[in-house]
Amino acid sequence: MNSNEWPLVFFTMLSQISVGLILGGLLLWAGAKNTGTANFDTFKKALLISAFITMGIALLISFFHLSSPLHSVYSLSNIGKSWLSREIILASLYLFSLAVCYLSLRYNIPHRNIFGHFYLASALTGIILIYAMSRVYMISTTPLWNTPATLVAFFNTTILLGGSALLLVLIIAARAKGDMPELQPLFNLLFFMISAGVFIGLLNMLLLQPDPSGIAGSFAAPELSGIWKISQTIFLLAGYSTLAWWFAFRMPQYQGSGTIILIIAITCIFLSELAGRYLFYASYYRIGV
Repeated sequence: MNSNEWPLVFFTMLSQISVGLILGGLLLWAGAKNTGTANFDTFKKALLISAFITMGIALLISFFHLSSPLHSVYSLSNIGKSWLSREIILASLYLFSLAVCYLSLRYNIPHRNIFGHFYLASALTGIILIYAMSRVYMISTTPLWNTPATLVAFFNTTILLGGSALLLVLIIAARAKGDMPELQPLFNLLFFMISAGVFIGLLNMLLLQPDPSGIAGSFAAPELSGIWKISQTIFLLAGYSTLAWWFAFRMPQYQGSGTIILIIAITCIFLSELAGRYLFYASYYRIGV
């Protein structure tokens, strides 16, 4: 893989983490209605700040991919036909919507009562952003990318890493507030969200990702390192196993070893997705003109 593509690896992954945080927040707030959780604003603010910072870093990193960053404005000139132009516009709108959400919640600007509407708008913009991001790569001249596996992989990273990051945010909020047993159902929801991501990820690796030798019109596809493939699977299984162990035995502990075990599990899951994204960009091979 070209070293210039690493910024794209982190741009796509961080963007998807940010959107996953927001989508996971919807899941948690639906569950929180039945828990009697009080003073949930602290968690909402932490969630929005985390999503905003993650998306902001993603956009900054994306500029390192450009040979002439000052010329990036010209990429917006073909929004009617170019998925890349749409991706850039949607990423900017999504970041702006997160800022508006935080302002409405923290400073009552424009009004706190419409926070929910802004939040839903942010979630919808994020979903469309991930779809547009997928379509950027689903082009007929790159057969290994032009498959449903690309769409599934990008949305699954959103679910898997977004849910993992949100679990960490929730733990940090719980540590700040002390013991909060009413959060137990929310931990359950996040664990099932992450479990769904692991299951979908394994299915995508085994069933949907194309085999270069099986694509019509055989071509000299790039050689992919077996180490990265093995690492992707090992880190995913190790991370999920550690998370399941934490969920079963250490979840009530917000301090000390319980948090360290959680961080190890999330780090392994992130490394698995990083290996998968490396393999995605390393599989680039263009045919035709």
